[in-house]
Amino acid sequence: MPTATRTDVEVRSSHLRAFTLSSYDGLVRVALVPEQAVLLAGDRVEVTIRVGRGRSLEIVEPGGTVAYAMRGSAASWDVTVEVEDGGSLVWHGEPLVVSEGADVRRRTSIAVSGSARVALRETLVLGRSGQEPGTLVSRTDVHRDGAPVLIEELDAAVGLGPHRVLDQVLWLGGFETVADRPPQPPTATMALETGDRLHRWLGAETHASPISVSDCQSSPSEE
Repeated sequence: MPTATRTDVEVRSSHLRAFTLSSYDGLVRVALVPEQAVLLAGDRVEVTIRVGRGRSLEIVEPGGTVAYAMRGSAASWDVTVEVEDGGSLVWHGEPLVVSEGADVRRRTSIAVSGSARVALRETLVLGRSGQEPGTLVSRTDVHRDGAPVLIEELDAAVGLGPHRVLDQVLWLGGFETVADRPPQPPTATMALETGDRLHRWLGAETHASPISVSDCQSSPSEE
């Protein structure tokens, strides 16, 4: 199982290789790169991330992922994240394109503790250019100190209306950056009961989305 581990920061995956780009003063930067063609019929991709107390992790993906036609079969993509008190995760997620004929179950489970911070971008695209959309069910479970922050299940067949693209950034904890300001329409902001936020945009093309985590950088912690 490919892994990148540096000082209480760990990234593991069943189908992706984690390359450590840099590690300095508590801040680790990791690239997630597919080892093989994904997402194909029968694939069960798992990604597990842990950020230790007071540490910072930034994840980048060189490119997006395409779920190809599966001819009656299905695939899954499960992400499990744990960020301990004082830790920070910034994940620049690239699009998941669900091609016509694909059937994907996607799950993102996040557990944070204390003052942990997370900025996670997820982009879902229904169908490649000129195609009908594939089938996608995406579930998100977020807890802080064991209490629910966000529990959501999206069935793309009924949840996106006429839109082809869902782009969103989940902000947990305080990031004092330009990108942390309330976005302007047409982006919708969901203010969660905990004070955390979910910025979401629906549209036809990924390049039209105003959402970005590029202004949010995790800061190295003091030893």
